[in-house]
Amino acid sequence: MNERAPGHGAGGRLPGGSAPDGHSQAWPPATKAQLAALGSLLTPQGRRAAQACLVEGELLLAEALAAGLTPRLVAVAPELAGHAAVAAASAAGAAVVLLTQRRADRLSDRESAAGLLAEVPLPATWDGRVADRGPALLVVLCGLQDPGNVGTLLRSARAFGASACLCAPGSADPFGPKVVRSSAGAAFRLAVAPIELAALPELARRLDLAMLGAVSPGVGATPARAAELPARCLLLLGHETRGVPELPGCEAVCVPQDPDVESLNVAVAGSILMSGWYRWHPVSGAAP
Repeated sequence: MNERAPGHGAGGRLPGGSAPDGHSQAWPPATKAQLAALGSLLTPQGRRAAQACLVEGELLLAEALAAGLTPRLVAVAPELAGHAAVAAASAAGAAVVLLTQRRADRLSDRESAAGLLAEVPLPATWDGRVADRGPALLVVLCGLQDPGNVGTLLRSARAFGASACLCAPGSADPFGPKVVRSSAGAAFRLAVAPIELAALPELARRLDLAMLGAVSPGVGATPARAAELPARCLLLLGHETRGVPELPGCEAVCVPQDPDVESLNVAVAGSILMSGWYRWHPVSGAAP
């Protein structure tokens, strides 16, 4: 599978925006310490130390609030200070401060900064459980480095009923800013956790899951027809060149496609496989 990232329209602003309503008059300017705290969240080390991630834009702030995550800090440009998501964050207990667009540009990893940044605590990690009976899907990302692909797969995993998404070493941080944007907020609601590749066979055995590894067509894989995907499934998605690891009990599968066409991007192929699984094994409330 190809790991080149598909295009994303990961805008940070809600349609129409909103006009300032006077709240900015009551909020102080951001301090150097607050700006430094936000900047530290651009690195994996900073996120681990703070147990928080950087959220940019009104849309993702609203998604975090809807997922029950109260921001610790919201820094907003004056022209966005009257947005409903900012007011909701303040009402939930977040500290709200003002920053200039120039400082927002410096803190953002986007070409065009949204003018709103928030420090949001990380959600709880996966508790290691799935439903004892009936359908269950776990998705494992095996060294997927592209943030756009990881975010898209998190979004698909949530949409198609996965209980959790597990990240093996070498995968992009699921709470990096680009991943969070590409996931459209799914990273806040879908349980995630790190996993060592060597632990996967025992995990599949303990949870009674069939282990499938998605690979490119033409490498000895069985084309995965939707009706054939097992109800209890541990789905491994791997890097374009390295593929998925060879593990005992892991069956290679692929998305059926025209053999004259280059293999699909991993985010597309993984989403197709998850969609096919969900079509035959719909799950309600797997990722609250």
